[in-house]
Amino acid sequence: MFKLFRKKKKIGCPVCHEKNTVGFGTDYLESKFDSRIELEEKIGNIQTYKCSVCKSDFYKEGEMFQKFASGQIKTLKEFNTLNLELSDKLKSELNSIGLTDDWNMNKIAPAKVRLKNGETYDFATIRISKNPPIGYYFDHFKKVIFIDKVESIEKSEFGLSKEIREKAKNAEERRMGFYPTVLETNNGKKVVINGQSLFFRNEEIKGADLKLENESWNHRAKYTYEDKIDEQVIIVSKK
Repeated sequence: MFKLFRKKKKIGCPVCHEKNTVGFGTDYLESKFDSRIELEEKIGNIQTYKCSVCKSDFYKEGEMFQKFASGQIKTLKEFNTLNLELSDKLKSELNSIGLTDDWNMNKIAPAKVRLKNGETYDFATIRISKNPPIGYYFDHFKKVIFIDKVESIEKSEFGLSKEIREKAKNAEERRMGFYPTVLETNNGKKVVINGQSLFFRNEEIKGADLKLENESWNHRAKYTYEDKIDEQVIIVSKK
């Protein structure tokens, strides 16, 4: 009798029916949907999938389906076919800045880069990893650029020192999603960054002007906080 009142499963996938969905578990898919997700091509070590209803493309991380952002299948194919190892010249230039680990043990550094076509970027995150640049984290960057397009790497005047970045990596959460590290300018102005920041810009204050301050964040104190930087690019190299 209870079967008569069982809710009918939706046809397709969560992306078909739920706005802004970028990931979902296999258990949720199986329990709520008459799935139309099918196997597609395998690119390197990544198996891809496609929903035959909404045409969204996916890959899996464990038991989670993750939606490819626009253009990322092309990026994945290039990542698997191009030679993306650092040249000795770029390694030397990058070593002068200093690499740190992100939350996923990828090597990262803030830099200014000049591309072989003459373009320059002051807010370039260098990322060295065996993992391809896929997922919605990378959609926050203005561009994803492969290392084979890079002519030179140098320190960015907005980049934070390796000492600051190492300290910020271990910052404690003081409020939900807020991991403050207190810094100081040469003239004694107190500045706060949140989490694993690589760059700092706020009006005339730049990352290169900052040093660690030996104090904990105080919610009653007055600080200068980082501005949002929309023009960041990410430079992808392969381990």
